[in-house]
Amino acid sequence: MNPASSEIFVARQPIFKRNKEVFAYELLFRSSLANFFDPSQAGGEQATSRVITSSFLLIGLPRLAGGKKVFVNFTEDLLLRGFPTLFPRQEIVVEILEDVRVSREVVAACEALARRGYVMALDDFLFGKKLLPLVGLARIIKFDIRQLSREELARQVAVVLGHNPKLKLLAEKVETDQEFDYCKKLGFSLFQGYFFSRPKIVSGRDIAGSKLHYLQILRLIQDENYNFEQLAEIITRDASLAYKLLKYVNSAYFARAREISAIKGAVIMLGENNLRQWLSLMMLSYIADDKPTELLRQTIIRGSLCEQIAGLISPSSADSGPFHTAGMFSLLPAMLDKSMADILTEISLAAEVVDALLDRGEGVVTLALRLVIAYEKGEWQMAEEISRLLRVDFAALPPLFERSLDLLEAFDLSS
Repeated sequence: MNPASSEIFVARQPIFKRNKEVFAYELLFRSSLANFFDPSQAGGEQATSRVITSSFLLIGLPRLAGGKKVFVNFTEDLLLRGFPTLFPRQEIVVEILEDVRVSREVVAACEALARRGYVMALDDFLFGKKLLPLVGLARIIKFDIRQLSREELARQVAVVLGHNPKLKLLAEKVETDQEFDYCKKLGFSLFQGYFFSRPKIVSGRDIAGSKLHYLQILRLIQDENYNFEQLAEIITRDASLAYKLLKYVNSAYFARAREISAIKGAVIMLGENNLRQWLSLMMLSYIADDKPTELLRQTIIRGSLCEQIAGLISPSSADSGPFHTAGMFSLLPAMLDKSMADILTEISLAAEVVDALLDRGEGVVTLALRLVIAYEKGEWQMAEEISRLLRVDFAALPPLFERSLDLLEAFDLSS
């Protein structure tokens, strides 16, 4: 990659508190820092810093993190050159990679950061006495729970807290609620992984009545021959929906010169396809009212990205509905605490959407959803491979991601 390239590939992974609310986001860049430049040529680290800082300047922290802190990885060379100070200390956590050598120079650089008020985290931590100087300076230690047995994890937690009782512990790669509960018992206060999007197995539990009603509305609006007037009537009878619709159509996302104040005008402005998609999202927000807000944020981004990728696959086609539906509905298991297979028996969807949600076959909707999930996780090699299969330009994805962040801002998830 040309270091001067304007291509910026950024993914973000949420870091949760014990109550499953978002504490911060870890930002993942297009590739490892070493791959942005030729190490044999001078100026490589500066080129790397430009790639990172450009993402902050072009996309902006408010859009990337919504006011939360961001974790940013730093190599040994970047630490020694003082690059963390390019970022506001109130907005970032300096994440020190596991392969950074604990030299006198590194310790001195970290001491300087600590004096200036920067929060530091040690990534993929495995205890060794040589790490004690950094343990004393760090505020957060990240354990990859996939690397350690439960017994060894408990031992290492006890050791580091013995040396620095003020440390916050972050558990990485938490994938089940059982792991989440175990880590909480060990004293972890921060968590990273996909546990919040995995369904719990709840014996004998059915879908609550109101959620069943929302599912029925979802079933109605997935019908290609759905009744536009009927949907408009649903909105006008629901004060909350009407209020949110007016806020949505008057948001900066649409950049309108004049505000729309009538429900009918808002419905007409959106049109049939957009109204169906917006109402689908509202139904999902009601279904997920007892779930972490991040789940709904992720739903918005997935639906938007899938829909926009449909435009890359076939610019002349206006039928992006199946792509949008697949992206939004892909998190239904976490919202309903049921398996996808069980949910699909309760709503009627097109075959291509069903295949995508069950992750089977190689259809374009399935591949688009896989691409979005790979991008979301920062699995860049996988994302590039899927892009080639879909014959879309991987470099076109960052602007689509930014557009999805714009859409995210258009929804007031607090109301």
